[in-house]
Amino acid sequence: MTYRNDAATNLSGGRNKDKTLDYADQFAFTLNMDLDKIAGIKGANLVTIISDRNGKDLTAERLIDNRQGQLGSSQNVFGRGNVTRLTQVMFRQKLLDGNLEYSIGRFGPDAFGQFTCDFENLVFCGSSPGNWHGDDWYNFPIGQWGASTKLIFASDWAFQIGVFEQNPTLLENRNHFKISTSGREGFIIPAELIWFPRQALFGLPAEYRVGGFYNTSNASDLYEGADGQPQPLTPGGEFKERSHRTGWWYVARQTVATINNNPKRNIEVFSQGFWNDRATGYVARHYTLGVTINGPFDARQGDAIGIAVGGLSVADDVSKRQRLVNEINDVTNYDDPRYLPVQGDEYSAEIYYGAKITSWLTLRPNLQYIVHPGGVNQVDNALVGGLMVRVSF
Repeated sequence: MTYRNDAATNLSGGRNKDKTLDYADQFAFTLNMDLDKIAGIKGANLVTIISDRNGKDLTAERLIDNRQGQLGSSQNVFGRGNVTRLTQVMFRQKLLDGNLEYSIGRFGPDAFGQFTCDFENLVFCGSSPGNWHGDDWYNFPIGQWGASTKLIFASDWAFQIGVFEQNPTLLENRNHFKISTSGREGFIIPAELIWFPRQALFGLPAEYRVGGFYNTSNASDLYEGADGQPQPLTPGGEFKERSHRTGWWYVARQTVATINNNPKRNIEVFSQGFWNDRATGYVARHYTLGVTINGPFDARQGDAIGIAVGGLSVADDVSKRQRLVNEINDVTNYDDPRYLPVQGDEYSAEIYYGAKITSWLTLRPNLQYIVHPGGVNQVDNALVGGLMVRVSF
C-alpha cells in the first residue's frame, strides 16, 4: 500500500488572492502475484492495482483565470476524478534471460517517457505525453486495454513499443471499474529508444530516452473550421476534424558527481521535452531542466534536494483563435467578463527538501513559483508553498 498527499497554499499572487490550503491525495493498493511460484509460468507476474484519489487543486481554485483552461498544476497527484478506480490488471512476463519483456492487460503507457514524481509541480512529474497530451493519453491512475513489449538488444540499449486503446469514457467517474472497450475511438501507438549506459559523461551512469507516438483517433483542429474558415467564423462553430495526432519527447538523466564516491549519493542533472503536433495539440511544447542531490549530508544520507525550472507553451493557433474571438466580440478590456484571456507561456520553478523520516515515510516541503499561471500574462505570478507526504508499506 502506498499513500501520497500533496498540500499547497497560495502565499502570494495568482488570480484569486484569498488564501487557502488545498490538499489532494491518493491511496494505491497493489497485489503482485508471482505466477512462477503459483502456476509454474516462468518469469511471469500478474499485477493488480486499485487506486483512490480525493481532494482539490489549488491551481484551479486560486491561481488561474477560470475563463480559460488550465495548463499545469501545483499538486501533481490531483486529477482524473475523486473516485476509486481499477487502475491495473496486467500480465507481464520476462523471456530470454530478462532481455525481452512483454505486458498485456489493462494498464497505462506510463513506461514511455518515464520520469519520477519527486517534485510536487506537475511540470516536473511523470511521463510528458500523458501530462500534455492528456486528453487522449492517460497516465496513472487510468488504465486501458493494451499491450507492450521491451527488448534489451545490447548491454545498454533497449527499444519498446506498445498499443493502447484510446477511450475517453474511461475518464468518467461512473466507469471507474469499466472493463469493456465500448466507447473506444482509436489506438495510441507509442515507441521509444532507451540508452542507459553505466559510464556516460564523466564516466558516470545515465539514462536517455527518445520516443514518439501515433494516435489513430480523430481530433479537432485548433483554429480551422469545418468549412475551411477560422472556426469562430464558421456557421455552427464546428471545427475541422483531423484523422490522427502525433507527438514526440525526450528524457535525459545524467549523474554528474557522487558524494564520497557513494553511488547512492549521486548528483543528477535532468531534462525533459515534449512536442505535440501543431494542428491539434493544445499544449504545443513542454520543457524542463533541473538537478537532484541524493544524500546531501553525511548525517542525512536518505534525504534529497531538488531544484528545477520548466515551462509550457500553448499552440500558436490557440492564441490566434482567442484573439479572433475577442476581435469579433469587439472587446479589448481584460476585466470585461466577455473577454477571452489569451494564453501563451506558463513557467514554473520549484525547490524541495526531501526528508526521509523513516523507511516508510518521506516528507518533502517545497516552494514553487509560477509565472503567468494558465499562460495568461495579466494574471499575477504566484508563490506557492507545498508539502508532499509519501508513505509506502
